[in-house]
Amino acid sequence: MAETLSDQNILIVEDQEGPRRALMMILGSFYRIHTAETASAALKIIVESPIDLMLMDVGLPDYSGIELLRRVRATGRDVKVIVMTGGASIESAEEVLRLGAVAYLLKPFNFQEVLTLVENSLTMKDPKLAS
Repeated sequence: MAETLSDQNILIVEDQEGPRRALMMILGSFYRIHTAETASAALKIIVESPIDLMLMDVGLPDYSGIELLRRVRATGRDVKVIVMTGGASIESAEEVLRLGAVAYLLKPFNFQEVLTLVENSLTMKDPKLAS
């Protein structure tokens, strides 16, 4: 049986309640949502649950989103990642994309932008499998 988008599990990693709630409201009608306020809590969820996509803030209270992305990659889990930030820099964007993030989302974001980016990220083919 083919998996539908509504069968997808999304992890929102955001320490600020406002953006976290906004993302839950935007995505909750379409996907199964998990949330974490810290990088260490997110890593625990990724190890214990099947997560298809992680939306994560770069600035987290325990360690950076870039370090979280490194640790997620080290687990070997095939999790697509969208990085969110309110203070973008070319260096951080290059680093997260080098580490395999599928997109870089600037805050504040709008409803349609988030939905489109998430849907496109979930349906994109793994470039390693394309021929």
